[in-house]
Amino acid sequence: MRGNIPIGISNISGLVILSLDGNQLSGSIPTSLGRLGNLQASSLRILSLESNSLSSTIPSTFWNLVDILHVNLSSNSLIGSLSQDIGNLKVVIDVDLSNNRLSGVIPSTIGGLRDLGLSILGKNNLSGVIPESLEALSHLKYLDLSFNRLQGQIPTGGPFQNFSTQSFVSNSALCGAPRLHVPPCKKGTHEPNWRKAKYIVPGIISVVLLVAAVSIFLLRRKRNVEVTIEASSLLQPLWRRVSRLELLRVTNGFHESNLLGSGSFGSVYKGTLSYGIDVAVKVFSLQLEGAFKSFDRECEILSNIHHRNLVKIISCCSEIDFKALVLQYMPNGSLENWLYYRDYSLPILQRMNIMIDVASGLEYLHHGYSIPIVHCDLKPSNILLDDDMVAHVADFGISKFLDGGDSMTQTMTLATVGVWNGRNSLKKRGCVQFWNSSDGNIHKKEANR
Repeated sequence: MRGNIPIGISNISGLVILSLDGNQLSGSIPTSLGRLGNLQASSLRILSLESNSLSSTIPSTFWNLVDILHVNLSSNSLIGSLSQDIGNLKVVIDVDLSNNRLSGVIPSTIGGLRDLGLSILGKNNLSGVIPESLEALSHLKYLDLSFNRLQGQIPTGGPFQNFSTQSFVSNSALCGAPRLHVPPCKKGTHEPNWRKAKYIVPGIISVVLLVAAVSIFLLRRKRNVEVTIEASSLLQPLWRRVSRLELLRVTNGFHESNLLGSGSFGSVYKGTLSYGIDVAVKVFSLQLEGAFKSFDRECEILSNIHHRNLVKIISCCSEIDFKALVLQYMPNGSLENWLYYRDYSLPILQRMNIMIDVASGLEYLHHGYSIPIVHCDLKPSNILLDDDMVAHVADFGISKFLDGGDSMTQTMTLATVGVWNGRNSLKKRGCVQFWNSSDGNIHKKEANR
């Protein structure tokens, strides 16, 4: 799709989801888009315009989308500063504005977005300090401010206790704790104005310091308890959590008619959420060895990666005896069905497009994310196809981060999948490296132990 976003798109009644990502759209974001947040019957909840060529500034009316839950404007050429009106998005859960040309300071009003669980502002030209108001975001599980021009002290309270160096990399003027791999702050760096006043009124300021110290001590004790509970329950959720009861309802009690398939660690069912979105619910069989680890690993991977050829996580459920992921539903099933069952057929051009999609997803995993990720279980059943036959890589249960402690050789021996050679036989076990189509069919190639 090319050209500008039509101004009249705001006249569509009942528009809840608007996804135009991965096209060649140009021009600016229409100012009329803000009217989709003022409709009485229904308003826009999900907006994705990522991976286009949109330019100009984000219009002021954009922040009128007060009911929006998910905002993704990443990988465009947007310029200008972020408005303080971003604080109007009171119920937003995740915001991705990365890989643009945004400048100016980070608005302090972001600290008022109490439900914010993910904020990605990396790869822009943002400057100034990181607002301390972000310490109040108790649900914030993932923050990316990397590759900007931020300065001053990195906050230490609230969710900042759990962030790693990847959240702040390539901001040369930041300072803070040694674990974040930034220089220590010099005495007096980013000092509040009332601390400077203690030289003038030492008697009054000493009382203020005493009261502040006691308050901070009590507040941190409370926050530490809350963070511990959150961390034990779930690793970096993107959306609101769902209960086991809700998943039972949307899948008709995990009925056989809703079963999409089964894998090494559980089964996948089709479900329909209350606002009409079809999803795939992956339920883990916790009695199997490695199921808990597989759940944690998929949560960790899927909550950090964002690419049009990787399956997206929508929500999850993590209880003591039940764990499940709510994933993007793929109507056309797996590539395995299209390759090996008689009722399906794939023209050679479509096969080439699928290979390009898979290669694009793997290229992002290996080089597009700050820490390289190796999938280690790439096979036709783990490649899913959407309405437009666009391929999405899925199942990250045994994937690995290459964070410096793991070598490529060590990681490549982790997978235990067979490799189909096209003659009804399985070759030695190994880790999938890439695809070829020399005979018109799609095969997997492995790295033998």
